[in-house]
Amino acid sequence: MTQRIEDRISLGTGINAYYRCWLADKPLGIVIGVHGFAEHSGRYNDFGNYLSSNGYSLCMQDLRGHGLTADPKDLGYVDNFDLFLNDLESFIELMLKRFGFNSAFLFGHSMGGLIVLHYLGRVGKGVHAAITSGAAAIVNVSSGSWLLLSLLNALSPRYRLNLPINPEFLTHDRKVVEEYVNDPLVFKKPTVRILHELVRASRSVWKYVDNISVPIMMMHGGEDKVVPPRATQEVFNKLKVSDKAMKIYDGMYHEILNELNKKVVYEDILNC
Repeated sequence: MTQRIEDRISLGTGINAYYRCWLADKPLGIVIGVHGFAEHSGRYNDFGNYLSSNGYSLCMQDLRGHGLTADPKDLGYVDNFDLFLNDLESFIELMLKRFGFNSAFLFGHSMGGLIVLHYLGRVGKGVHAAITSGAAAIVNVSSGSWLLLSLLNALSPRYRLNLPINPEFLTHDRKVVEEYVNDPLVFKKPTVRILHELVRASRSVWKYVDNISVPIMMMHGGEDKVVPPRATQEVFNKLKVSDKAMKIYDGMYHEILNELNKKVVYEDILNC
């Protein structure tokens, strides 16, 4: 039976992160998960229960500026994208020490997938294999919008804009869409700074993809309207590591872990 932990932990970067773990009885390994933009680790309960009932513990922090880690005034704000990498390095180290493993599987969805790609290409500590879902390695922004965003970032980084994600395009599961819309921990008005940092990080990640050296599986919904499937296809093509796999799921939207036939995805992750 799954044991679930919810607690706070002081990271070496100075923040007090809220985290959740779904613990297997006699774990074969530990998965460190990284959630996507605007959301939080509590949305991964089904995935955590599935992994833990199949022998793998899952631990996820609410990223800085997100969920229960953020002060209300800082919800939807981050000073710099690289802070996500620093936090992740500290979180991995603490979770490995706590649960007695030498290295972890690293999983990231959407912006979390982008964080994972940066981490693997630039830090890499404590990870022996990785999985991404809808990694945001391409964020479609027109040159005019980027100019405006850069200007606003310089002048008023905490100014808030409407969330540039249509919840209808997350999953075909209506219940999940409704829960997302009504979830107070999912921020609907991100700051200019976090949007700027997300776009900047999606443009710079290509410099580091060559450095990725651990086995990796990249997954994407074939009908993803939030992050184009070619983001995963192009990163995959650029990867130099020989132990790599890619799965594009026909008909699925952005949140493949929350799709109506998500069990297929869960099984692919377990068997990779």
